[in-house]
Amino acid sequence: MTKEYQDLQHLDNEEGDPRQLRKDSQLQEELRALRETFSNFTASTGAEVTALSTKGDSVGKKMKSLESELEKLQQDLHEDHSSLLLHVKQFVSDLRSLSCQMATLQGNGSQHSCCPVNWVEYEGGCYWFSRTGKPWPEADRYCQLENAHLVVVTSRAEQKFIEHHIGFLNTWMGLSDPEGSWKWVDGSSYELGYKNWRPGQPDDWSGHGLGGGEDCAHFTNDGRWNDDVCQRPYRWVCETELGRPG
Repeated sequence: MTKEYQDLQHLDNEEGDPRQLRKDSQLQEELRALRETFSNFTASTGAEVTALSTKGDSVGKKMKSLESELEKLQQDLHEDHSSLLLHVKQFVSDLRSLSCQMATLQGNGSQHSCCPVNWVEYEGGCYWFSRTGKPWPEADRYCQLENAHLVVVTSRAEQKFIEHHIGFLNTWMGLSDPEGSWKWVDGSSYELGYKNWRPGQPDDWSGHGLGGGEDCAHFTNDGRWNDDVCQRPYRWVCETELGRPG
């Protein structure tokens, strides 16, 4: 037997060795198990990452919601504080006016200036708020008979004061444009003065079917101004100087 033949026979014996085959099969099983474990680990890790990402989004949304709620609370607190200050200021003014009126009735108020009974004092002026409605021209005449005029708004503070007393009702003011240009009844400058029109107003709308345009201004339910037909029966506000004879 030659050496080459012996080597080939030995090689055949190794390739067909049952022990070697078992080792190969075991290695393949271990490899499959490792692959399955790795696959499961990857899937599990992916699911955890997705869950964490979802929780992160949820936390982010919750944070934004809390920030929004905090801003709303701060805004409400500021508005409540402003409203409380206005109430306190009005209470002091009403108390002073009542004391002045009592002194006048008792005959010892000659050195005092105060608003007429049922009028409200504010920043050196007296205001009367109607509880019924009239067309603008009739409301204007009513104020004149009281030695006053329809209210002329000169500042944001005065606007807020009026809003506080008229509530959410349409109310005439002393502003009109029967000749095509807006004018205050006391001659104050409209162009240089305070304005609080609603967006898109005044528009002199003629589609109301009542004839003509809209030549008189009024406070709307949110306090902002609108032009309307002068014959509508709205409430109104009269204004006069503090201490002016009625």
